[in-house]
Amino acid sequence: MTLSCTLCKLDFNNEDQFKQHLDGKRHKKIQSIKEERENSAKRSVFVSGLKKDTFIKQLEEHFIKFGKINKIVTDNDKNAYAIIEFEEQISVDFALECKEHLVNGKKLKISRREMKQFISKISSSHEKKKELMNNLKEEAITLNTLMGKCLTFDEQIEKLVEYYKLSDKDTDLRQQIKAKLTDIFSQFWSKDEFNVEIFGSSFTGLACNGSDMDLSILFEQYKIENQLKQLKQPKVVVREIKNGKNDSNDSQMESEEIEEEVNLEDETEEEEHSLKEDIKTFFNDKKYDEILKFDVEHQIKILSRIIQRFYYDIKSLKTITNTRCPVVRFHNDKLNINCDLSLNNFLACENSRLLKLYFALESDLKKTVFVLRYWFRQKNLYSTNKFNSYTIIWMLIFYLQTKKIGFLPKLEDLSKITNKVNEVHGWNCAFEDDLTKIKTTFSSQNFVALPKQNDLLKGFFEFYSQFSFDKEIIFTREAKAVLVEKKTELSKISQYINIQDPFDLSHNLTVNIPKSTLERFVLECKGSNELLHYGQDPKRSANKGWGLILLTTKKSLPVFNNNKDLVEKSLINLKIEDPKKIPQNISLRRAIDFVMFLLTDCLLFQKIDPSTVKEKPKKRTRILNQICDKVDSLGLNCSPKRLRTGEASMDVNRPAQTYVCVIDESLNNNCEIEFEDDEAKTLASYYLSVVRNTWQGRRPVKRELIKNFCELNDLEIERRTSQKLYENSKDKPVHFKIQFSYSEEFLSETNGKNLSNLNIKFDLLDGEDQTKRQEELINFTTLVHFLDIYINNCQEKLYEQWNAKKN
Repeated sequence: MTLSCTLCKLDFNNEDQFKQHLDGKRHKKIQSIKEERENSAKRSVFVSGLKKDTFIKQLEEHFIKFGKINKIVTDNDKNAYAIIEFEEQISVDFALECKEHLVNGKKLKISRREMKQFISKISSSHEKKKELMNNLKEEAITLNTLMGKCLTFDEQIEKLVEYYKLSDKDTDLRQQIKAKLTDIFSQFWSKDEFNVEIFGSSFTGLACNGSDMDLSILFEQYKIENQLKQLKQPKVVVREIKNGKNDSNDSQMESEEIEEEVNLEDETEEEEHSLKEDIKTFFNDKKYDEILKFDVEHQIKILSRIIQRFYYDIKSLKTITNTRCPVVRFHNDKLNINCDLSLNNFLACENSRLLKLYFALESDLKKTVFVLRYWFRQKNLYSTNKFNSYTIIWMLIFYLQTKKIGFLPKLEDLSKITNKVNEVHGWNCAFEDDLTKIKTTFSSQNFVALPKQNDLLKGFFEFYSQFSFDKEIIFTREAKAVLVEKKTELSKISQYINIQDPFDLSHNLTVNIPKSTLERFVLECKGSNELLHYGQDPKRSANKGWGLILLTTKKSLPVFNNNKDLVEKSLINLKIEDPKKIPQNISLRRAIDFVMFLLTDCLLFQKIDPSTVKEKPKKRTRILNQICDKVDSLGLNCSPKRLRTGEASMDVNRPAQTYVCVIDESLNNNCEIEFEDDEAKTLASYYLSVVRNTWQGRRPVKRELIKNFCELNDLEIERRTSQKLYENSKDKPVHFKIQFSYSEEFLSETNGKNLSNLNIKFDLLDGEDQTKRQEELINFTTLVHFLDIYINNCQEKLYEQWNAKKN
């Protein structure tokens, strides 16, 4: 039975977990916030009909006569309503009993404040994350269906780009928004004074369907006045102050239109008065040229009001001022596009111009960006406090410039050959953008031609899977990595990953990326690197995910780092019924004979003389999940099971009763598993050689035999199936050791039956041809996965027949 906490939007499998959650700090904190908001609503009145020039001081002077006031909240954009919160609930009754409320010469309407449904930040973020994951899943299903029909890896990439890329019609619609804003602002400034520019993905040609549109209104006068001034960071506005202190637990207004909560402190009142005075100066006095003299926050709010008054096709208008770059955010309802309008964002525009130049020099680079962006999203590495599109692009360019792949001159070199002067906030933003001059100045012989997408992606994953993020800072402008200890112009240094912006050298693009995200990124790079092969496109599979599908959906496993070499080992378990609870009983020995019968008589494996075998295991450096990905990339019909540890044991190296293909990290390349006397005992061991693949594609061959030779018994069907496959299949050389043992820990009574756990351990041995080592490892991994299912199934269905025939 599933129990749910409607407050936190969480589900629990049992009552103990549910009670533990209810007693936890997080639930109690959310409960207290909910109760506080409900109490706040009971002590508040909703006031509408305000004049636009009404100040909070005027509201305070009127409502103070009904009781002491905690706070007053106004709709700062429209100034159409306010919420008055009293200290006591009885004050609300007094205010409602008053028949007339006259403030600033206008009669007001008041009513009890209604409390809307409470949604906590934690539960809402949980719901948003759940919705995001569902969207990604649906998106992946749609794309995988399309890509699964492709014949080559390059076709899959083309299909992905086609799926996301904006159509010419959508591009034209975005230009219409730019033209509309230009017309609106032209009513206040001449077109010589300002310019509305599109930047970001909509400018570079990387915009996707449904992606936001970034615009900026640029004042030439601002650029001149601030040419050498460092950019000031916007003031973060504290939304609510209670009793002179920041109250982090205080209630948040349920309406999204309420943007600021203002207290009765003198400083806050002065700020409110200053804002309204600036708005009055701009609109009433028509002093449009003075907008640049206002605070940045006031400038962005004035732009917001201009858009609100003159742009009729928009909704959900918001001003966001407590960010690095303040914006007016709105949704064009007619064109269904979300827009962010910033003010004097010259640096972002220069960044977009530079990226567009690089894409003009190497047009195929756009495809790689689309693939990487999709890869980051599917790996859950793409969002706030993770990697964004801009960072991903510069990581790709840095890799290519470092390796001198593609005709992509460094920004520092482009700035040296130009005659232009372009200083923005003290940073050199000048670079040569004439393609003819660039191609003439830089010899293409110094650059390696851009490889095909498979090699380009593999190089990217390989490069960043080995990069020393904790020791080096990525300088995108000069395309070099410098030690973290070296003094730089970065304003903030992260302990984990640092990438410097190419223009604003004080800006660290990845300062907010946490350690866990970086570790997962490196791990995913390792797994994706193993999936791809230089100069060899992924092979198409008719019945499995392959190529780009596999690259974006495979999940890497966590790796326990104990600084020891990994050796691929494999273990499966077989439950044997014993008449007596004695490990040495004939049932165990008979079970071993049965397994060897399956391997030699049914699957046609060959025994090897132990004296001819060199038993030293080969050193491995690839972890199991990467091998699994390699197997899947070959389009095989089965793939190894993933690592699973036993729930009953705290030892991560101890195999659970049902798993296969174990990475045993307690082993190095010079030792093998040694069973302790009190845990397990070796019963027998053999050496086997596999020449042909007789384990894949058995089902259709078996069906045909059953149809044509109904008189054959099951044992004969198995043997003939292997003979058919042996004749028609290619060589799949594998040499391995099989070891049988039992573990007393697993001896137990179940339904009156004595069950022993027969452990069957497989070790891959060195083959004669060391150049085919990787191929042998893949064959071995798929083989053991097959045997785990095959042996257990045969034990249930064929053991009695074999035992009767034996007797």
